[in-house]
Amino acid sequence: MTQSELSINDLMNDVMTQCEQFYYQMGPFSVLTEFEKASIERDIRVKISHLSELSKGYSHVAMMYLQVALGNQKELSKAFFETLNYLDNATIYSNYASHLNSLGFPKMAVQVLEDYLASTPASMSVIVTLSNLYKGMGAFAKDTKLMETFLKSNDPQENLLQEYLVNHDITPEETEEYFTLVSNYFLTQRIEHYKISRRIEKGHDDKDWITTEFQIEDDLSPDQIHSTNLGLSTLLADSNLPRKFAEHFITRIY
Repeated sequence: MTQSELSINDLMNDVMTQCEQFYYQMGPFSVLTEFEKASIERDIRVKISHLSELSKGYSHVAMMYLQVALGNQKELSKAFFETLNYLDNATIYSNYASHLNSLGFPKMAVQVLEDYLASTPASMSVIVTLSNLYKGMGAFAKDTKLMETFLKSNDPQENLLQEYLVNHDITPEETEEYFTLVSNYFLTQRIEHYKISRRIEKGHDDKDWITTEFQIEDDLSPDQIHSTNLGLSTLLADSNLPRKFAEHFITRIY
C-alpha cells in the first residue's frame, strides 16, 4: 500500500468516525450548542475538502456520512450518485441503504438493494443488509424468501412470526406499516448502543403477543428512557393504525 493510499484511508476513517459520533450527538438528548454543531460540521467539511484532493470518490462517500449526521436525505442521495462516478461496488450500495434507513427511509433503502440484486451478482453485504432491513420493518415473508433464494437457509423464528400474522389476518402491508413506524421512531432518538429482540410471548391474560424490545445500552437516565417510551406510545396512539395492532403487538424500550 502506497503512502498516498495510507493517507486516504487514515483521513477517510477519521471523517467516518467523526461523522458517526456527530450523528448520535445530534439526537433529541443532544447537549451541543448551535455554535458547537456548526464548528463540528465546519471541521468535517474541511477534512472532506482535503480528502477530495486525494480521492474524489472517497470524498463523496465521506459526504454521505456527513449528510446522514445532518439528516439531509436529498444531499445524501446526491452524494451517493456522485460517488458512483468513481466507485461502484456492493459496499457503496449497502452503505447507502443503511444511511437511508438511518434517516427513516427504509422502503427506499429496500428498493435500492432489491434493484441491485436484480441486476448484479449476489453480494453477501447486500444480502445481509437487505435481510436486516426486512426484519426491521417486519417483512418476514420477504426475508424468508431472500434467505432461501440466496443462502438456502431458513429461520424458524421468522417463520413463527409470519405464521402468527397470517393466523390473525394481519397483512404484510399492515405489518410493515407498524414496524416501520416503530423503527423510524427509534432511529430519530439517535441511540447508539442497543439490542433488539422480537418474539411471540404470552401476556398475563394467556393471550399471545408479538413483543419487540429495544434494550438501550447508552447512558440514558430513567427519565430519558421514560420520555422515549412515552413518545413512542403517543406516536402509536395518534397514528392511523388499525385497532388490531394494539391487540397483537407490544413494543418496549428499556
